[in-house]
Amino acid sequence: MELESLAIILTDQCNFDCSYCYQDRGKQRLDFSILARTVDFFWAFFAPECVVSFYGGEPLLALDLIERSVEHVEREPTRPGRKVRFSLTTNGSLLNEEIMAFLADHEFSVVLSFDGLAQDISRKSGSFDSLVAVIRTILAEPRISLETNSVFTSETVGYLSESVKYLVGLGVPKLDVNLAHTPPWTSAALLRLEAEIGRVAEFFLSRYDRLQDIPWADFCREPGQAGYHCPAGEDRMALSAQGELWGCVIIPHCRIGKYGNSGRRNFCFGSADSFIKNPQKIYSEKIPLYSELRMDRFSTPERSCAMCDEIEQCWVCPLAAGLTTGEIGKIAAASCERARILRRGKRRFLEAFGDRTCAGRAESSG
Repeated sequence: MELESLAIILTDQCNFDCSYCYQDRGKQRLDFSILARTVDFFWAFFAPECVVSFYGGEPLLALDLIERSVEHVEREPTRPGRKVRFSLTTNGSLLNEEIMAFLADHEFSVVLSFDGLAQDISRKSGSFDSLVAVIRTILAEPRISLETNSVFTSETVGYLSESVKYLVGLGVPKLDVNLAHTPPWTSAALLRLEAEIGRVAEFFLSRYDRLQDIPWADFCREPGQAGYHCPAGEDRMALSAQGELWGCVIIPHCRIGKYGNSGRRNFCFGSADSFIKNPQKIYSEKIPLYSELRMDRFSTPERSCAMCDEIEQCWVCPLAAGLTTGEIGKIAAASCERARILRRGKRRFLEAFGDRTCAGRAESSG
């Protein structure tokens, strides 16, 4: 095991009530002693570049745990060639001057949950203006790197392209766009998604001369040529607010079990303390389940994904898809269609970008 990421869910409390949120809400807060023991154990397994990421709920509701955790990590024995970085995923509502200074001092990466022009609809009414101010403040601090994570539902997908344009206009250097699995996607919503992806492609073509400059990196990434395999439990682990270990930050606090017999608990490595006492036995028992999280083991209502002609280019998170179907690895028809629309839109964009580049070279040589 070589961990590139250790995710720490500090609390399942949140001060927002996002319409598409999959997390269970509660008042659980991670015990710092468990957190410290977990970091101490996995320290030997950290990759040369490893990220310790803080999640919630809203993690800034447990700011003291973040501060103590950073202090604890920075006291760990150093090793030549190793770089440990910190990341915070937050809705940004609690960020203030003092917290910003702390994040800057420790060179945090901040993943800001911000839905662009759909912010006041999906996340919290009235939060748009304050979050725009937060973005501008972070961008003015060179020691903090910023990424925005925007989620669009079947009801807000019409805001997608204009939101991307708006974020680019603000100067956001890295943005991620995700599509919520709930509420259900209708045929009309899927058609709107295809149109929005086309508008994003047109915008990028009109603005950028190099793919590496486009802030939505996944949009311009060349499609893979091998079936997707989820790396959960292999290069990443997650510690839940209840003190349990999981292979991915999505599994511990999602409400997937309420939608069917998902077998979610089978993916738990147990409490952190029990795992630390007997890691080899527990890991060898659980990791085969994670090894099955690959596209040729998934299925839609129509067929096994292994029978699909596009399996080598397809990427669907089996855990997120299970939020709709109630079973990990079972992919709803709408989820499959969304993935197909995104692939098709990206492919058209890359082809148009390549044609334009070739034409530009021909003109310059002529």
